[in-house]
Amino acid sequence: MKLSLTVETDSINVLAFNIGRIAVDIDGIELADLIDVVCDNGYSLRIADAPGKLVVEDPLPRATRLNGIQCSTAHITCEDNAILDQVTLQRHDGGDCDWILYTGYGFILRLNARLHPVLELKRLGLSKACRRLVVTLMHRYSADIIHFDASGEALPGFTIFDW
Repeated sequence: MKLSLTVETDSINVLAFNIGRIAVDIDGIELADLIDVVCDNGYSLRIADAPGKLVVEDPLPRATRLNGIQCSTAHITCEDNAILDQVTLQRHDGGDCDWILYTGYGFILRLNARLHPVLELKRLGLSKACRRLVVTLMHRYSADIIHFDASGEALPGFTIFDW
């Protein structure tokens, strides 16, 4: 969860825990104001009755959220680009235009729309480098959607193609 708020306080103490968790003690802030900000962002905040207990809850089920990653089209070859472009031109003929979408500056792959998306990409003829990137993003970041964008950032550690 990412929460942004501006507070005026007398002092602030931050205690770091493992796995990226922190505890924040803020003096001089009204708890009701903090709860209002959290609730305005679609979450619910309650006071913990025991230290270390989860106090921020998301009202939406986990299955309603999708993980997505945007990266540069430089991670795919020119041939991959041509294949994806051709696939998105197919309309309602039982093709792949329902999970590979053209955005005007790149492509969105809806990986969760196929049972075995990497095998589908192989069947379409996409390069091994492209498929390796997709597999890595799916496994490392649980990506459901990958947006290859012409103005996207290059991801470190992956092959870059100059086309």
